[in-house]
Amino acid sequence: MKNLIKYLVFLILLYLLWFFVLGYFSFLLFFMFLSLLVLCLLLSIIPMRKTTITMEIQPHYCLRDENVTVSFYRQSHTPIDCGKIVIDYQIIDAFSKIVTKEHMTLDDQKQDVTIACPHCGHYIIQVNRIKCFDLLQCFSVTKKVSLQKSFDVMPHYYPVDIMLQQVHMYERQEDHPLNHQKGDDYSEIFEIRSYREGDELKHIYWNMSSKFQEFLVKVGSEPLQERWLLMMEYKENNDFYDEQFDYFYSVCVSLLKTNKTFEIVTSSHDPLQVQFVDSLDKLLVSIKWIMKNPIESLDFSLMPRSYCFIHGQNLEVHHQ
Repeated sequence: MKNLIKYLVFLILLYLLWFFVLGYFSFLLFFMFLSLLVLCLLLSIIPMRKTTITMEIQPHYCLRDENVTVSFYRQSHTPIDCGKIVIDYQIIDAFSKIVTKEHMTLDDQKQDVTIACPHCGHYIIQVNRIKCFDLLQCFSVTKKVSLQKSFDVMPHYYPVDIMLQQVHMYERQEDHPLNHQKGDDYSEIFEIRSYREGDELKHIYWNMSSKFQEFLVKVGSEPLQERWLLMMEYKENNDFYDEQFDYFYSVCVSLLKTNKTFEIVTSSHDPLQVQFVDSLDKLLVSIKWIMKNPIESLDFSLMPRSYCFIHGQNLEVHHQ
């Protein structure tokens, strides 16, 4: 509107000059600028309607207090480009709350926007509307679009001192005879069966195979091992939950460094959903899942066994 008003004011001044002076040159200036306005509008109508944008995010996840870069690209489908493009975008967290609402101007083919990430969590950058302007930037066409990308803001790791020997979070053999269940502990044999396609050769029982003239495979039992059950609640994005994510992540990494396997509660609904973690990759997947699907309230009555509840920077051990 500002550009259009400026252009119209200039046309009025030219018209007044022509009206009072009654000169051919003033009339020529008025006609030339009026024709230019109409010509640019006609040339821009189709490009304004057909121009779209695309969006990319780099990186797709970062540490808290770092930045991500959002790149907007112009997608022209006509020989002549329209003028500038004003993009209205918003950032939404996992609780469907609008964290920020901004707009930016795309003058060239590409424009980068740096977004600060002060809190952990899963975020979506969403574009719902763009404005495409004509060549003189006096008129515009508003278009509704549906464009979104997501990224994760991960917690920091710091060494934590956990007295693991004081926390007995394992299934006791007298209560759960795990060696009578199928598993991956081949020091205890659960059963011997015929070879099937896909079985690993290292599990073939060669002595029995030579005796019965067929390939037989050993099936291991479930090992008696520590199996921690970790959980946390996540209700909003603030400094408290940033510190809780840091502590939760640090505890998990510390367990992995001591070759401890554990499970993380990923959903508190009945039946309880857990994710077994024995590597850093699985841990990152689980944390991203929690960030994307927050557990705002835990039902502790659904816990099948003893568990560790992390609240803030405290680890609470509950025995069932």
